[in-house]
Amino acid sequence: MRKYVVLAALVLGMPACGLLGNECGRANPATYYDVQGIEAFVTRQPMDQPWATVAPSGIVASRELRLRVGLKERHYSVVPVQGFMSVAYACSPVPAGSLGSAERMDSLSITSLYNYDALHPAGTPLTDLLGVDGRPQFPAPSRRNPLEPFRYAEISLLSPPVTTGPQQFRVYYRQTNGEVYTTQTAAVTVVR
Repeated sequence: MRKYVVLAALVLGMPACGLLGNECGRANPATYYDVQGIEAFVTRQPMDQPWATVAPSGIVASRELRLRVGLKERHYSVVPVQGFMSVAYACSPVPAGSLGSAERMDSLSITSLYNYDALHPAGTPLTDLLGVDGRPQFPAPSRRNPLEPFRYAEISLLSPPVTTGPQQFRVYYRQTNGEVYTTQTAAVTVVR
């Protein structure tokens, strides 16, 4: 009889603990993200001023030309399940990084749909001409050396195109889990 009383207390009492608040003891559960896509814009950034997006078919000076690349993300977190028997099934320990942040970037390529200069005809990677967030070096992820995904990056071109004319950029982004995302900017006119 004593076993049945203890069993009844556990079966009825444990779910009732969920009514007392956050049964996992986590006031702010950790959030994770999953990459859903990528977006890119041509921007201009005059000296000592904030950047602004260049409209499609717009004109931008080559010294102000920037590319703004960002990830489209889906955010989620480990949240206790509310309702009947919530304590019995919620709050299983989850190792950090296993819900979306484990994704790594193993390929990132930016090309122009137009001829950029003699060494970079249309479709050739512009990697050697790119700097990221003020650094004159572009990250080179690979399958052997995958990198942490960036949330967004401001990419500058270290040398201008040879001639004034249209430019449109394509971004290719691949992760170690096999997901591939591509996007391209609107066409703009770059003046020297």
